[in-house]
This record gives sequence, C-alpha cells and structure tokens, in this order.
Amino acid sequence: MPPSAAHARLPMTMALVSVLAGWGCGGGNQDNAGGVDGAGGSSASLVLPGLGFVTSTFGFYYQGDPEAGLHTGFNLDGRVSSKEAPAPGECAHDDFVGSNGEPGIDYSFLRIINDEEVREDGKYVFGGFREGQIIDGVIGGAVKNGSMTILVQIQGLDDPRHDDDVRVRIFGSEDGPALGTDNAVLQGATLSVHANSRFHSSEVMGMVADGVLTAGPIDLRFPVDIMIVRDELFLHDAWLRLELEEDAFEGTIAGYWDVANIRDIIGKPTTDNGNAANFTIEQFDAAMREHADGDYDPQSSQCGSISTMFRVAGVQAFLVGAGEPGGQGGNGGDGGAITTPVDQCLNDADQAALEALASEEQSGPAVVGMIAGDCPLTACGAEVGTVLSDSSEEARNALGDCIARCISDQTGLSAGCTGCYGAIAACSTAFCIAPCLPPNSGSEECANCALENCIDVNACTGL
Repeated sequence: MPPSAAHARLPMTMALVSVLAGWGCGGGNQDNAGGVDGAGGSSASLVLPGLGFVTSTFGFYYQGDPEAGLHTGFNLDGRVSSKEAPAPGECAHDDFVGSNGEPGIDYSFLRIINDEEVREDGKYVFGGFREGQIIDGVIGGAVKNGSMTILVQIQGLDDPRHDDDVRVRIFGSEDGPALGTDNAVLQGATLSVHANSRFHSSEVMGMVADGVLTAGPIDLRFPVDIMIVRDELFLHDAWLRLELEEDAFEGTIAGYWDVANIRDIIGKPTTDNGNAANFTIEQFDAAMREHADGDYDPQSSQCGSISTMFRVAGVQAFLVGAGEPGGQGGNGGDGGAITTPVDQCLNDADQAALEALASEEQSGPAVVGMIAGDCPLTACGAEVGTVLSDSSEEARNALGDCIARCISDQTGLSAGCTGCYGAIAACSTAFCIAPCLPPNSGSEECANCALENCIDVNACTGL
C-alpha cells in the first residue's frame, strides 16, 4: 500500500491489538438477554464501512471570467447547447467551455450569480449570491454549525491514486461537526447519518484517476435549517469530482437543482420577510425563466431545474448508522440480534493446549489474547487493510480466518476455539475502530462497542 495509507492505518491497527489483548484477559459480559417479559436486545449504532468524511466547506463554485473557460465542470446532459439553436426538448441556453476546450459544461446558475443587472441603489440584483456575500456566507456557515451537515462515504478504495471500482454514498445528518478554536472543522469526529432515509443517497459507482474521484449520476437531498429557512436542498442527476488527500478531500459537485425547490427556499427571505435576500421573488422567477436548463416541460416550454455547481471540501470522520434491531425474546427467553457459538475452547484437547501455554505470570487464555493481538500486525496486515476500506462480510470473514489460523499455528488450539478470537477481531475492526483509537483503547466505551456489535467472545470460548 502507499506509505500514506500505511501510516493512516497504523493507529487503527494498534487499537485492534488493544481490543484483542483485552479479550484474552477476560473482557466484559455481553447482555443480550430478554427480560422476564421477553424483551429483546436493543438496536446498536454501527460505524459505517469504508472511508468517512464530513464536509468542511460548501458553497457555489466561483471563477473569474468564466467565459474564458471553466476550470472544472460536467456536461450533465451529454450535449452541447446553444441559445441560438436549441435542440428539440431543451430550453434555449449557452453551455460553458472548459479551460481545456471541452464543450458542453452545464452551470447555468453561474449566469444568475454573475448577472450585471443593478437595483436602484446601484447594487447587483443577485449580488447576494456572489462570493463572500450574504447567501454564500449563510451556506458556508450551515455546514459548520449543524444547519446542513453533509457526510460522504467511500467504499472499496484500494489505491487512493488509481482505482476503477469504488462506491460512494452521501448522507444528510442532524449532528454538527466538531470545530476548533479557529472555527475550522476538526477531523476524526463521529457523526450519525440522518435517521430519515430520505436524506440517504443511493450507492453510486465511481473511479479514481491520479488521485481524483469521479462518481455519478446521483440524487442528493439534504435537510436545511438555516435561520428563517427550514426546508431541504434537492440536487438530481449530480456528479462529483473530488481530489483525495490523506485525511481530506476537496472538489466540486454539480447537478440539476429543482426550480420549485429553490423557490421554496428563496420564498422565505423574499416574500415572507420582505427583501432580505436583496431581490424579489418576481425577479427570481424571471431569472429562472431565462436561465433554467433542465427538465424541459413541452406544455409550458419552460425548464423545471437549473444546472448548478458547488465547491466542497471535507475532512475524515467516522460515520455511524443505526444497526439492526435486537431480536425479540419469548417469555423469559434470550433476545439479541447476534448468535454466539458457545464453549468452543472447553474440549479436552484445547484445555490441554491452554494449560501448556500457561506460565507463572500469565494464564493460557491471557497468552492467547496477546498472540491474537499480534496476529493482525504480523500475519494479517493485508486483510486488516481490506476491512478498514471495505468491511463487507466477505472481507470480515477473510480477516477472521487469517487471525484464527495465525493463533492455531502458534498454540495448537482448534479452529473452533481460535475462530472466536478471529470473529471478534474482524467485527471490532469493522465497527469499533472509532471508540477504540488511542488513548481510548482500554476504555469502557471501546469494550461496550465490541460487546454490543459483535459476538460475546467469553461465551464463545467458554473461558
């Protein structure tokens, strides 16, 4: 793996070592029992697999003299449009040209941002959309103060420079990111995806070339709760282009923004609250009739959406989603969603092997715990890396099998016995890295995460 990726994974691997070593010394007790009334185990929050990010910057993409060529952008509709000769089924508009000469770049909202029409006071009618002005500032602040938190998940990334098969999802969130004293978004925070799946995108395929991730098309919907505006932002048939760094990204997202959706948002500061946006709803409607370029309606000969491009940046975060609900116990029966094999190390052969491992200083199970902690570093590094980037069941099983074999080779314990350690290791790597990173490796939160989300290793081994 590239050196940067290796350094990034080292603290995660050390956290795993600490978890495994703890299990060898007795661990905790997992309580998934249904009560007297048969209540099942509760649902758990799981760290989502792959790489997670929270946006630190979001706003319209600005560029001086765009007519000379946009530095980035997408041909969203797959054609080159001309206002003088619109194709059948499209609104008359001119596309931009990329700085490399690529034709057909769609970003009609930029023409509204750069509109030269002025008001009686000499200010631009749509000046509030311009860089550094009120709307730009409000949107930029929203992703930092929790008013419009955006989370990005990337799975299947094997090589951060070149990979033709990655998967991307984008979520809204009700959590606000952690901020430093300089008001910058801090990396490494844990944030929950929105409880309403309406604000979860579908999974879209993408590829990475020269460290730049391109993915789409994807529909995006984010809840908006900004001062007097409570609504949602909906962008459809969007594409994203993100330059990946070690623990961050920056780039652009472009797509079609529904005119009705924008009007709902704009209506609050224009109609309901006077001229707070510096333009009237009538001026907005006129601009949309002139510049909207997507979702052509043949009956009205108008377009229902407008191509828009946002600049975006993000930092590494741990994304948490709601786990599967616990099972329902019968009358006094056992609840819980996780089935744990039991007493796998209590057979005569394994007991003899454990007795042979014991010394005056350490019990046999404690020795096994230390070996289990070493195996991810010494024998299963590739499998750990795979689970950290894509924690599918297949990847977790491969890591669990590797660790189990490593322990068996050094102890003579049966596959059933060492499989308990392999299973807890793989599960903890996938779902408990966030609460178990140093200096929290021995914390109650770390132990509880493994107890809630994985098998009960003590019940499994019987030790």
